[in-house]
Formats: sequence, C-alpha cells, structure tokens
Amino acid sequence: MNNNGVNNISNGKNIGVSGNTSNTTAVPTTQPTLGTTNQMSYGANVRIAPPVMNGQGSTTTNTSVNATSTVSSPTPSVTATVISTPQTQSTQTSQTNNSTAPNGNAAPTINTVIESESKEAPNVQFITKKSKVTPVLFIIVLILIGYILYSSLNNKSLVQNLTYNCTPIRSASDEKKLDLDSTIVKDLYSKVYTNVREDVAQPEWNDTMKLYLAYRQLTDSKKYDSNCNLFNQQAMNSYTCVVSTSFVPKAFKQSDLELEWKKLFGEKTPITFSNIKLDYDCIGGYQYIADREEYVQGYCESNKAISVKATKKLVEATSNGNTIILKEEVNYSQTGNGDVPEYLKNGTYYYTFRLDMNYNYVLVSKTYQSKY
Repeated sequence: MNNNGVNNISNGKNIGVSGNTSNTTAVPTTQPTLGTTNQMSYGANVRIAPPVMNGQGSTTTNTSVNATSTVSSPTPSVTATVISTPQTQSTQTSQTNNSTAPNGNAAPTINTVIESESKEAPNVQFITKKSKVTPVLFIIVLILIGYILYSSLNNKSLVQNLTYNCTPIRSASDEKKLDLDSTIVKDLYSKVYTNVREDVAQPEWNDTMKLYLAYRQLTDSKKYDSNCNLFNQQAMNSYTCVVSTSFVPKAFKQSDLELEWKKLFGEKTPITFSNIKLDYDCIGGYQYIADREEYVQGYCESNKAISVKATKKLVEATSNGNTIILKEEVNYSQTGNGDVPEYLKNGTYYYTFRLDMNYNYVLVSKTYQSKY
C-alpha cells in the first residue's frame, strides 16, 4: 500500500489529511484495544501542509509539530514523517506559545506581555522622578518670593531713612556754639521746655508727651467755641462736657494739630490721633472725635497739688551746620515733707534738632545724662 498521507491519532480520534488527495489512498488505522497503548499526542498543535509532489510520482505531506508529550507503547503505531519548519523566537525569552485562540486568532504570547511591561516601566519611573522634583521646585519658588519681599521692604526702609535724615545743608566738621539769647535757640527751647507739673504728670518721653507738645504749639486763634456733640463722658477721667452758662467747650481741627506735629517732628514722622491728656489731672483735656475730625475740650474741676520744685536752665547750644543740640540742666527738689519721686531725675538733658528739607528744625530726640 502506498502511504501518501499520514493519519495522526489525537485522543483516539482520526485527523483527516488536507490538500490534494487524488493520488492518495487512506491507510486504515488500528482502533485502540484494551491492554494496549497507542502513541498519543497531548496538547500538541499539529499542522499538515498541502502535499508536495516528489520526483517519483508520490506525494509528501509536511507536518509541523511544536510540542509533543507522548506515552510509549509496545504496540507499533503509525509514525508520521515530520519536517520541522523554523520557528521565530523572541529575543526577550526562549519560551514560545503558538496556541490558537478559540476564535481562530493567534493567542497572545509571553513575549507580548513581557515586551508590553518593559515599555510601560520607563513611564512609571519618569512619573516617580517628576513627583520628587516638584516639591523641590515649590520650595525654590517660595525662597525666591521671600527674598523679593525682603528686598522690597528693606529698600523701602532704606529710602525712608534717607528721606528722613536728608538735609539741605552739610554738617560741618567743627561744632559751633550758638548764642543762648538768639531767636533760633529761644524758639527751639520753648517748644520742648516743660514745667514741673507737666514733668510730674508725664515724666516719660513717649507718643503721649509728643502729641501734647504738638498741641502746645497751637495758637489761640486756631481754637473756637464748640459743643459737646459725640463727646464720650467715660473716655477721659476727671473730664466731662456739658454746655452751660459757665462752660462752653473749645475745639480745634484735626488738620491743624497734624500741621504742628509735622513742623515739630518732621513730615515723615507718623502721627496717631488720640486724646490729649497727661496722666496728671486737668492738663490738656481735649478729646479726639473722629466723626467730627475735631478735638473738643472737656471740663475738669481742679488740679491736684504737688510738692516738688524744678530748677531748669539752658546752659549750652551748639550747631554743626544742619544740627542744633540744646543742653539743659535740671534739678528737682522737695518743697514740703517727703522725698522727690524717683522718676524725676536730676541731671543733664539733650534735645537734638535737625534741619529737614523744608528748612524746619525738627526734634529728633531727647536724651538724659546722669549728674553723678
């Protein structure tokens, strides 16, 4: 019998020969019997190529088998002529899987999964690197913003300081003593001189005292008769405001006080509007009413008695061109029983004035030097 085709047995069933079989006679296969084992192929993919004519008038069928698991049997079985076709192997792995999916399409191979994962891995690393870089960039941006703000505020402070200390006249290398009876010296000293009652009421050099000194520069022509509208009766101890035949409150404008403040302390020195009242009773006594933009006088019944005497003397005035310094000697003494309060200090006080860009000598500082 001419064996032009090959019958392969897979799980005990015949697989037909494909291709042109006009010159081929099928070879009967022996059915498996009990006690014998035929050569079985499990899980193998069998592909039978179309028959090829050889030179002797017979045909040869090419069969490609990728993987075979066989069980040996003493019973002879039909052996197929196998011509293996070269398989393409992946450079990523030596394992192949040529199984066919149920729908006839090639099933995904291990190579495909591995290559897919290897392509996605760089993206994951890139995202991780970006997530680490972002906080660093954020910190750098915050540092830059902080530096810009600091530089801006520092430059603003420097400009304000230069403007405040700017003067149209250069300071001289040598100091010059001024005549104590000169108009400029008398005028400057009158602005800072305080009596003993004022010293007892407000011994500290602070904004309260400076606002009071600015108020003292107002002339009587700036004050006018007014009323008690919006006056807060509880805001100032010992002071009330009730219009009567015996009391008509005086008032002056907020803007007039601001002008005197600038003349005494300089254009760039900020002012805080508040009540003008020293701690001691009945000194000052003007309440600031913002809604009226006015200062309104309160009524105080009487001053308290004091038992301290102050002796003050202007002993020297010097100038170096754009600065005038007044030197004052002060001595406090007791007029009755008791001692002089500790906050009243005997010694030398220095008042420093500087010529500003408006050619006004403005008060810069008041300093104290102990007598002992």
